[in-house]
Amino acid sequence: MEANSEHTPPRIFIVNDDRVHREQVQVVLSSLFKVTSFEDNNAAYDAMQEDRPDLVIVDERMIEDGTGCLFDKRKNSDLKDLPFIISGKRSAEKYMTGEGAEADSLMIRPFTKNGIMIQVSDALSYGAEKEWEALPELEKTALQSSLDEYQDISKAIERNEPLDLESSSESCKPLVEAVNNQQFHGILDSVRGHHNYTYVHSLRVATYLSIFGHAIGIRGDDLLTLSTGGLLHDVGKMVTPQDVLNKSSKLDDDEWVCMKEHVNNSSAVYDRTPDISNGIRIIGEQHHEKLDGTGYPRGLKGSELNELARMSAIVDIFGALTDERSYKPAFPPEMAFDILEEMTEQLDQGLVKVFKGVLDGHGELKG
Repeated sequence: MEANSEHTPPRIFIVNDDRVHREQVQVVLSSLFKVTSFEDNNAAYDAMQEDRPDLVIVDERMIEDGTGCLFDKRKNSDLKDLPFIISGKRSAEKYMTGEGAEADSLMIRPFTKNGIMIQVSDALSYGAEKEWEALPELEKTALQSSLDEYQDISKAIERNEPLDLESSSESCKPLVEAVNNQQFHGILDSVRGHHNYTYVHSLRVATYLSIFGHAIGIRGDDLLTLSTGGLLHDVGKMVTPQDVLNKSSKLDDDEWVCMKEHVNNSSAVYDRTPDISNGIRIIGEQHHEKLDGTGYPRGLKGSELNELARMSAIVDIFGALTDERSYKPAFPPEMAFDILEEMTEQLDQGLVKVFKGVLDGHGELKG
């Protein structure tokens, strides 16, 4: 079985008549997205009508007279919900009003690479989040509450503040209820359309951990710990540079050291969070450890890894393999399990077998 090799990256238009500024943004985005730039409003709008992109970034100077592609698209029923990012100063907020403006956001100068990538991923996710409205209430609530919480977590980490564990736990209750009622398929399918990869991966790990735990008899607060731990297991990646986190080619030695540091970054977040539970710590700090001691960051092995650590390692790898990234398609679940079953020295094969049986029983193994 082969993974589908066809993968089309999102298409972004940049509209800016300042060549230096236009190219600065294009260089940041071109490694992950198909980027087309325009110096002229009319040319950009004509191109939008002919072949609608996924996102447009327009500089405030191109629309400062109240005309241009931003205002033209708002009058076009086929384009008014097309997400726009307005780049400029805080004063450009005045352009974020009018019909269709709910799809618009503001990117304030000066820009950073991380800031550009984060805001672009948020804007690209607008369509996916709108589609959640059509889901059954429980699945929609699980997605919306976890996303709102993840955005709050990101702000807390940016400010070097502790996590609000009560809020994180509360946000995961709809997910646990969905797992208890076997109403989680829409969560796993619909979150894929979101472009914040760390959120997508974290929610899918939280869901799979909850399904796994429920199947082996974990209930109540212990199951909520699994869900919350999954949502928080990669919080350290929020400070990992986006060009490392999303690099489409193999990481070099320095980049790999930087990537692995996300576990220690997560530990630092847990350290400043009062009343962090041991279960959440184990999920976050040990999901990259392997039974043969080849994992990181501590090289734990064998009996040093309890059942929760072993489950977390399996689910994290399965999630990563079956996640869709900007540079790769998702592996079919059956192919992912082929890889897990080859890791005989690294993973608890008894638990791999249980996890595979659980997903098969829920109809998740198809591919």
